[in-house]
Amino acid sequence: MARPKGSRTVLVRITYDTIGELAGGIAGNTARQYAQRGQFKPRDLDSALTWVNARRTARGQPLIGLPTNTSEDHSDDGAEVVISLPAPTGFGSLLVYDPMTGEFRINDI
Repeated sequence: MARPKGSRTVLVRITYDTIGELAGGIAGNTARQYAQRGQFKPRDLDSALTWVNARRTARGQPLIGLPTNTSEDHSDDGAEVVISLPAPTGFGSLLVYDPMTGEFRINDI
């Protein structure tokens, strides 16, 4: 059975107005005219971003889609690194924690 016309799922929808804003504040109609002149392919996201980034570079604005001044090991996770320590032994307790099962067991020594 064929898919009904117009039933495709839209993943990303970017209007000419959005492209114009990203390119440095030009109007959507102006961005459409640039596309009609062949400066970028409006149905190709990579082509549109390349064109937008070229305009932003000419204006001295930061590029879109590329990291700026960040290290590769940066993480948004604020948790600290957990260092595993060996389980304490020799306290004379009959119960010993088994990390493999997550339970206490009786020490068989």
